[in-house]
Amino acid sequence: MMQQPRSSGDLVLADIGGTNVRFAMLSRGEVTQVEHMAVADHTQFADALAAFLARQPETKAAHRILFDVAGVVDGEYCRLTNNDWVVDGKELRARFGFTDVHLINDFEAVAWSLLALKAKDLMQHGGGAAQPDAPMLAIGPGTGFGVAAYVPRAGGFVLHGEGGHATMPGGSAREDAIIALLRKEFGHVSVERVLSGQGLENLYGAISAVDGKRVAERRAPESSSSATNRPGLLMSWGANQARVATPAAMTAQT
Repeated sequence: MMQQPRSSGDLVLADIGGTNVRFAMLSRGEVTQVEHMAVADHTQFADALAAFLARQPETKAAHRILFDVAGVVDGEYCRLTNNDWVVDGKELRARFGFTDVHLINDFEAVAWSLLALKAKDLMQHGGGAAQPDAPMLAIGPGTGFGVAAYVPRAGGFVLHGEGGHATMPGGSAREDAIIALLRKEFGHVSVERVLSGQGLENLYGAISAVDGKRVAERRAPESSSSATNRPGLLMSWGANQARVATPAAMTAQT
């Protein structure tokens, strides 16, 4: 089971990604309005947190933090995978006076939330029937590519890791040609070289090159906004069956 932070006082919440960070407060059992910031707006994470706290009316009541971070968490420390930020619990305790610091991987947080999703929040992809007692997988492209799984055994636990660094497979001669072209540029072609913000740009350029077509340059936000405002997160219950959470549901749960 995920260790829970102690329950006294207000709680500072943060969702810290490679490109954006979201802050909110949990006060008297209610989550305040979520505030969004671009990572590029602040050189250090602690400065972004200070800017958020300065705008909160009851900052003095906040002695605890619960942050999900897009990177490998080592206790109270995380160096983000896809930007230069470092989240250091020791530094945050000293600067802000926090007494309780709790960091988890961002997709670990998503995986823990899967049980809260209802049937109305999901769209089925593929055939088969859901198996309620089977592990559930959460994957999602963003600045990188996140992977975690909830396993309903021994009270429930989450497996998470840097799955975006796995090798991108090809399922056809055309896909092999695209990956071969990307390999000339990057060497190892990982999943997030294709399935991520920057990966969309890599894929767009590689497909046009393989097809021998000249196309207008497009950045990742332009490509992704034509499909969805937020990537869906895939949850799998057993073989040949999967469901995708709707963007509205994931916004509510994460």
